[in-house]
This record gives sequence, C-alpha cells and structure tokens, in this order.
Amino acid sequence: MAPAPKVVIPIADGCEEMEVVICADILRRAGAEVWLAGVDGTAAVTASRGVRLLPDCSWSECADAPMDLLLLPGGAGGVERLRQSTSLRSKIIERSAGAEKVAAICAAPSLLAELDVLRDKRVTSYPGALDPQSTEYQFQTAAVVVDGALTSSRGPGTAMDFALDLVVQLFGRERGVEVEAALQRPSVYL
Repeated sequence: MAPAPKVVIPIADGCEEMEVVICADILRRAGAEVWLAGVDGTAAVTASRGVRLLPDCSWSECADAPMDLLLLPGGAGGVERLRQSTSLRSKIIERSAGAEKVAAICAAPSLLAELDVLRDKRVTSYPGALDPQSTEYQFQTAAVVVDGALTSSRGPGTAMDFALDLVVQLFGRERGVEVEAALQRPSVYL
C-alpha cells in the first residue's frame, strides 16, 4: 500500500481557524497525514477569532521533510507572520519552481504574489488580497481555482470546497466523493 500523502499546514498567530481546521479535518478524513507546523515553534497558536490551535511540530522541524502538499491558510495576521519566515518563503519558491503542490486560501495568495510565483497563473483570493486587474496573473472569482500544481481559494466560506478539491487531487475523485458523502452535505462541488 502506498504511504499516505503528507500535507504540511504552517500556522501562526492570527491565522484563519476555519481554514486550518476544515482543511486539516477533511484531509485527515481522506487518509492524508496532516501536520500543523507552528511557524513560531510548538506553542499554542491563537487564531484570528481567538481559537487556540496546537501545532503538531514546529515549521523548522518539518520544513525539509518530504511533503506532497504545502497548504497556506489565510487570516491577515497569520499571513503576515508566515511572510516573516525566511525558511517558509524559500520553501514556497522552491516548491513552485519544481511544480510541486502549493495551496493557498484567503489572504495567503498575496504572499505568493509577493514571491513572484503567480506569474501567468490563474488564481483567486479573498477580496482585496490580490489585485484583480494585475497583468502578472489571471484573477478569477471562482470558489476554488486550480492551475497546475497551484490551488487557491477565496476564504472561510470556501474552505470545505477547497479541502475537498485537494482530496481529489491527492486521492482521486472517488475518494473525494466518499469523503463528501460522509459529511452529509448536498454535493454541489464534486
């Protein structure tokens, strides 16, 4: 049996808790090995609405470990803290250059734009996080936008669709349908 796909979600104070928890939960339900990696270590992270999240490891512990997906949650304060990590910035550039999967939701695509990894890509984000008139990338308003190894999404309300799309990418459509069916929501996405 193939090893479970490994997903790393860097988290920091101010991250959007719905995006972190929904994505981690859905990917774990599908069978992925998901690590919440504290950018500032392993101390509890206080998310944007006061929910406290406990990292599984520090970013420095898993930054160089093999991973199938690097998932960047939003939340303006959290993205600002992600932006301050030189190691994380380097990993994003490295993965993007190697066409390895990177996913970003809400305000996180703004970090990708800053790192110049969105050039000529189709992308979406939380309103105001990216310039919809930019000539560097093609901004779209869909809930989830996939362009090669890059997946982006709008915000907390699209987190479930985002996570399910990532399940399909990592495990196939059949597994995505199974996971969504168990959630007991009307299938509007798969």
